Amino acid sequence: MKILFTGERGCGKSTLIYEIFKNYDCGGVVCIPVFKKDKIIGKDAVDMADKSKKIFCRIHEEADFYGIKTENYVINEDGINFCINALEKAFDKNLVIVDEFGFLEKKGEGIYSITEKLIKSEKNLIVIVRKEIEEYFLKKFPYEFKRIYME
Repeated sequence: MKILFTGERGCGKSTLIYEIFKNYDCGGVVCIPVFKKDKIIGKDAVDMADKSKKIFCRIHEEADFYGIKTENYVINEDGINFCINALEKAFDKNLVIVDEFGFLEKKGEGIYSITEKLIKSEKNLIVIVRKEIEEYFLKKFPYEFKRIYME
């Protein structure tokens, strides 16, 4: 089964999926928010197989690493590689979580290639996608997805 989990930016998609599956034997990656004084300063990638973590992104003023600059964040290239590795080793799990197929992936970058490989496989899969990318995603990957929306 393939599930597409969609919602607006910041609605809690990643946090909900992490909380549901953190004690489940699954693979893949979830990017959970990191806070400082009640303000989100970035996200850490969590390998769902072994629960190891890596900095994925930080707001510009908190980033102390080289990476890909976006409007709000600096994305850690080591974090992207961590996500790719977590997804590659997830093929032996019954369930794989991909968080998230975003703007880098829309450009064919980031975790695009491994996500495409997982989607084309027979793996049980949950893919997290922002609402604004959902239409593009479904055109790019015209597979049978069950859809869940979060507001």
